[in-house]
Amino acid sequence: MPYRKDIPHGIMFHHFHGDKHLPSQGSISSDGFKKILEYIGIERFLSPDEWLEKLFKKALKNEDLCLTFDDGLLSQIEVALPVLEHYGLRGFWFAYSGVFEGGIENLEIYRLFRTKYFSNINEFYGLFFKKAAEAGAPAEAEGKIISEQQKLYPFYSVNDIKFRILRDKILGPQKYEKLMDSLLADYRVSKEDLAKGLWMADNDLKYLSGSGHNIGLHSYSHPTTLAGLSFENQLGEYQKNYFHLEKVCGKKPVAVSHPCNSYNEDTMEVLGRLGIQCGFRANMFPCQEGGRLNASNLEIAREDHANLMRML
Repeated sequence: MPYRKDIPHGIMFHHFHGDKHLPSQGSISSDGFKKILEYIGIERFLSPDEWLEKLFKKALKNEDLCLTFDDGLLSQIEVALPVLEHYGLRGFWFAYSGVFEGGIENLEIYRLFRTKYFSNINEFYGLFFKKAAEAGAPAEAEGKIISEQQKLYPFYSVNDIKFRILRDKILGPQKYEKLMDSLLADYRVSKEDLAKGLWMADNDLKYLSGSGHNIGLHSYSHPTTLAGLSFENQLGEYQKNYFHLEKVCGKKPVAVSHPCNSYNEDTMEVLGRLGIQCGFRANMFPCQEGGRLNASNLEIAREDHANLMRML
C-alpha cells in the first residue's frame, strides 16, 4: 500500500542502533532507515530550504514531506547521516542545548539505563511500577486516559503509556528523578558513564548546518511537560536554546519541534518573539477535536518512524 499523500507533513526520527549504539526500544538500524525512505519514495522528501520556501508561499503539495531528527543524538550522526548522504537527502535536526554546554539530561540517561541493565522494557516497567507504588503513587492509571493516549500514539504499549502517565502526571519531575536516581544507585551506575557517546557535539551541528541541513530549537533542558512551565521559564528555555544554536551555526534558528508534543499559547508567544516560523508536532492527529491537522505553521504534523516500521 502506498504511503499517504493527503497532507504535507514531517517524518520523525529519534534513536538508531548499530556499531557502538545498542538496540533500544523503538530504535532502527541503517537498513531499517533505508527501507523506510525507499518505501515512502526518495523523491518526495524536500530539503529544509525547499520546505520552508514552499511553506511561506503556502505552496506545499499534499505529497510533500520532510525529514526531522529530534534530540541531538550521536547515533543519528553515526548511523542515519551516512544514509542521508548516500541518497543526497537533508533534514531538520532539533537539538536541546543543555547537553552541548556541559549538562546531563536525564531523559536519555534513564532510557539508556533501562536498555543496558534490563533484559527487556517490561522487566524495567515491573520494577519501576513496584518502586512507584512503594513511593505512594497510584498503581493504575485511568482506563480512559490510557485509551486516549493509545489513539494518539498507537506505537506505545499499555505499559509505555502507564509509565509516561506516572512520570509526567502523577510523580512529576522531582519525584520521578528521585526514584530513578535510587535505581541507578542500586545498580551502581554512574550518569557520567552513561552519558558518554549519547549526544552530538557542537562540531556535528556545525557540519550539519554547513551541509544544507537545518538546525532548530528543541528547548534547553528538554522538559517532558514544557507547557506546564510559566511563560518566563518557557522563554528562558527557548532563549538559551536559540542563542546557543545561533552561536554554533552562525545562523538564526527559524524552526522548532515541540519536546514531547508539549506546548500552549505561552509557547506560541515565546516562539513568535524569537522569530520562529516553522514548528513540528509529534503525531498525525488534529491539535484539537474538529481542528485541522496542520493548524498553523508552528503546528505541522509528523509521522513517527515507529508507525512506518509497523506498516512495513
